[in-house]
Amino acid sequence: MAMYKRARTAVRTKDGNSGEFEVLERRIRKKVKIDEMQFGFMPGKGTTDALFIVRQLQEKYMEKRKKLFLGFVDLEKAFDRVPRKVLTWALRKLGVEEWLIRVVMAMYKRACTAVRTKDGNSGEFEVKVGVHQGSVLSQLLFVAVMEVLAENVKEGLPWELLIAESMDGLKEKMNKWKECMETKGLKVNIGKTKVMASGKACGEVERTGKWPCAVCRKGVRVNSIQCTMCAKWVHQKCSGLRGSLTSVAATFKCKVCTEGAADGGNVELDLGDGMKLEGVKTFCYLGDMLNGEGGSDSATVARVRCAWKKFRELSGVLMRRGVSLKLKGKVYAACVRSVVIYGSKTWVMNVEQQRRLERVEMRMARWLCGVSLRERKTNDELRKMLGIEPVIDAVKRNKLRWFGHVLRKDESDWLRRVMEMNVEGSRGRGRPRKTWLKMVEEEMRARGLTRRDAENRAKWRRLSWGPQG
Repeated sequence: MAMYKRARTAVRTKDGNSGEFEVLERRIRKKVKIDEMQFGFMPGKGTTDALFIVRQLQEKYMEKRKKLFLGFVDLEKAFDRVPRKVLTWALRKLGVEEWLIRVVMAMYKRACTAVRTKDGNSGEFEVKVGVHQGSVLSQLLFVAVMEVLAENVKEGLPWELLIAESMDGLKEKMNKWKECMETKGLKVNIGKTKVMASGKACGEVERTGKWPCAVCRKGVRVNSIQCTMCAKWVHQKCSGLRGSLTSVAATFKCKVCTEGAADGGNVELDLGDGMKLEGVKTFCYLGDMLNGEGGSDSATVARVRCAWKKFRELSGVLMRRGVSLKLKGKVYAACVRSVVIYGSKTWVMNVEQQRRLERVEMRMARWLCGVSLRERKTNDELRKMLGIEPVIDAVKRNKLRWFGHVLRKDESDWLRRVMEMNVEGSRGRGRPRKTWLKMVEEEMRARGLTRRDAENRAKWRRLSWGPQG
């Protein structure tokens, strides 16, 4: 049986039929029981679940001044390396009936693949290892293999994730997980596997403004002083100086030049046998950018970049004359704004990050409407012309929608448990950081909502989202 594969499309048989894969997928899914730790390719779960758990753990550990160490594993050619014998073994371990296993393996027996290119199809060649890329069945088969392989390293969420309170604990987990994978033919890509420390001064601060501060990297305005060594500007509060700045301007040297940059987030994990995992301060996890210092600064910057990329891809439609502004607004909301607010359900944004999203939206809106700043059109007028709402309102409603979704979960569900969990330890002095839950509760009070309202999904959608929901 020859298979034809095209990038990001379904695997099909020669006659173009992929229905048998879908039938088998439904049959096997009814038989296997997948652990709650698996978020990929599972009904009712998605990337936001995993992102929410990781961000909540970061937030709660930072609140108690504790460090958290995270590992992000990349499997080398994961779908293409699964041995067929391991696939059969995993399905038997999960209790799949023997006749179903024989049918699945018969579809892989003497399977040939051809690569379709713009110049035609390549010659057929037999594939003896791995699952078919693009098949609806392959996703479930891969999850089944991972479920059985990880059986011996399960500790219960959230510790089934590669998260630990110390580097030694993370090293032990990584080695155990790596051993489980490699005993059955899968291989960990050491070059792409990363570790990250989460805590105060462990992350990377995004540069903002035309003249970013040499110490905190936030944009400087008045009341700042220039370093005589690196020629960068520094806020007075970051300089450690009191009184007049002009009297020491000729000899001032910033902390970065005299003491060196803070490097608390640079970690490296030695697994032994000469294998070392690189430490990073930021990591793109499931499409959202995580920062060692928590928060959503890196996430908003990354989302803005992705949004501009998507805006340029669609410029042929969005900038075309003759297309109505309302239609442009709909295309923008569906294709560009959705990129901006991806992952925003889990974010905790400060005023600066909110303004960042507002600025990029209004710049795009002026391009769509063909209106310059000289015409003095207000932001509200531009939004009305396009028929869109403020991006921050969309973010707030996303959070409320997600909060209602979590509250309707069973009390034993880990989304709800991690939202309400309490980490042991004492909180630091001073005003605490605003948490995700506090921001949601503030928005609920502003809209007159209670937790009881979330029990009724239709009512919660109507009250929190309004007519646009």
